[in-house]
Amino acid sequence: MQQRTKLLVGSLASSLAVIALFAGIAFTSALDLARHQIPNLLHDHNQHLIETLPARPSLAQILAILPHHETHRDSLSVIDTQGRRLSAADNHSSQKQAIHIDSESLLATSSGYTTIGDNEYIWATTPIPDTPYTLVNTHRNARSGLREFMKYIGVPIGFAALISIWLSTWGAMVISSLFRKLNEQRAQLEHQAHHDPLTGLPNRDALSKTIDATIAQLDGSKQALAVCMIDLHQFKEINDSLGHHCGDELLRQVATRLSGVLQAPDLAGRFYGNKFAIMLRQTGTATIDAITGTLLGTLENSFEIDGRCLYIRGTLGIALYPQHATTAPALLQKAEAAIFQARDNTQYAAIFQALDNKGAAERLGLINDLRNALRDGQLELHYQPKLDLRSRHIIGAEALARWIHPQHGAIPPDQFIEIAERTGLIKELTRWVLETAVQQCAQCHANGWAVKISANLSAINLHDEELVPLIASLLERHELPAQNLVVEITETAMMADPARAKAQLRKLDTLGVCISIDDFGTGYSSLGHLRQLPVDEIKIDKSFVVDMISSEDDASIVRATIGLAHDLSLEVVAEGVEDEITLKQLTDMGCDIAQGYHIARPMPAADFAAMLDEHIKAKKDDQAVASR
Repeated sequence: MQQRTKLLVGSLASSLAVIALFAGIAFTSALDLARHQIPNLLHDHNQHLIETLPARPSLAQILAILPHHETHRDSLSVIDTQGRRLSAADNHSSQKQAIHIDSESLLATSSGYTTIGDNEYIWATTPIPDTPYTLVNTHRNARSGLREFMKYIGVPIGFAALISIWLSTWGAMVISSLFRKLNEQRAQLEHQAHHDPLTGLPNRDALSKTIDATIAQLDGSKQALAVCMIDLHQFKEINDSLGHHCGDELLRQVATRLSGVLQAPDLAGRFYGNKFAIMLRQTGTATIDAITGTLLGTLENSFEIDGRCLYIRGTLGIALYPQHATTAPALLQKAEAAIFQARDNTQYAAIFQALDNKGAAERLGLINDLRNALRDGQLELHYQPKLDLRSRHIIGAEALARWIHPQHGAIPPDQFIEIAERTGLIKELTRWVLETAVQQCAQCHANGWAVKISANLSAINLHDEELVPLIASLLERHELPAQNLVVEITETAMMADPARAKAQLRKLDTLGVCISIDDFGTGYSSLGHLRQLPVDEIKIDKSFVVDMISSEDDASIVRATIGLAHDLSLEVVAEGVEDEITLKQLTDMGCDIAQGYHIARPMPAADFAAMLDEHIKAKKDDQAVASR
């Protein structure tokens, strides 16, 4: 039975039950009311009759007037002090009525009632003053049943029943509608929690749970289970050239094709980004070539998007249960590792191969570990201070991500940043770096340390349309002035797509963020080209700074770069300063800012805060001495 029908039947039944209960209570209340009011009326009647008698009336005088005061329902009689009934010859009706009432009851109480047959008799006794007699007035009340009672209240109860039924029906419909909406919302939330909102496929968590459940069903049997992963090629180019809406439509069409070639209990899901994961249970005797042909075959035909026919390819990685792993996370990680193995061998598909080289195997394992590190907060920011060569004060620092792996210890930044760029995690990593750096820089400002914090961006970030809105929201949330955030972009990243880099940098410049070109001198740009970009500073690559004391060529490059940069109103930061001699030479050349191990190594946020505190105190001491 549907929920709405159940609510309707229950509401109607409840309404009718309430009406029936009300009618029963009203009926018994009416009987009780009659038994309470009629004795009072009988007493009044008796008192009126007694008032018509002479003073100290005789029995004959009393009995003589009784018939004149009787009605067809009321009868009068007289009893003496012993309870004997006294009557005249012509008072047979009174005697007939009174004989049914026990004499002791008449003397014991002033009123009462008794039932005889279909009649109910209600009586009241009143002593006659100055006589030994008591006047008994008996009222015959024909017993009225519920049916007769309903004749009087049937109409109002009928109206009440109609109103109650209408209210019950309306209430049941409203409640059932609310329940239906709540069920729909619950189902929608549950679907959203387990499915990708763009493609409608199961998300990574749901797919992982399904794989684990399938492995539990196999329970050590010899039946094989394949976990595959497809990485789409040219996806970034489609997003960059045609827009994200085209990329989203491409993912939806790929998801539809993958679902179309699978049969239950096989399942496809979106892993993340441009990667799809597939669980194949009914592999049977299917070869790897057959699986590859089926899955990658879905990408052979063109995809029609916005009137364009697009062709894409993909790389397939395959991991098998139980040969390669016995849990869903491990199978997915090895399927993803197989994609990189296929790329390294210039193939479109590969089955996971366990590597003999321990270092390479660990590197593949870091792919999944980095994702967990971002989720579990294993990363932290260290800050390398920057020294203003004019004031000799610390004016800021560069935020550098550090990863202390639970098993492998410190992972070099170059290694895990490369992994992040290759696996699509660089966007999430950059978001974390920016949010942490802005938050800690705002804390420095709250403590009175007006410093600038630099954060590095990769070439992939320059193509992220969400970058500028993200930075704007972070600055607003933490109430940090935009000029106190510096974004560093390498020459190589900037020259990969100059037009798009220029557009993104102009947005950042409009926001008020400072822009720095990192590793200047190692790429293909020039100061003349930088003139067309909204750049605030350049950082001379450390490869020129480290050898400038021993190499006149490097010193000349540094000197010329500083001079030309100043002509363009750009500040110059020299990185890689490792000794006092280099620091002094940079000062003599007019360099603005220096950074390197000679000044300070990268340090945790707490140590950087302590260093700032010492510099603030030293600055105040210098000012106090100068004022004397």
